[in-house]
Amino acid sequence: MEKFVRCEKCGAMVKVLIDCTCDNCGIKCCNETMKEISEEDAKKYLENK
Repeated sequence: MEKFVRCEKCGAMVKVLIDCTCDNCGIKCCNETMKEISEEDAKKYLENK
């Protein structure tokens, strides 16, 4: 299953190819950790752009 993360401030979205396994680690944008979203939600965002 593919993993997508999205910034709640600016709306940037990233498709994760290889995820980090460190504790308290994650992809950051706007100085905040991006939130994981479902593949369906990612497709909805892309269709609206």
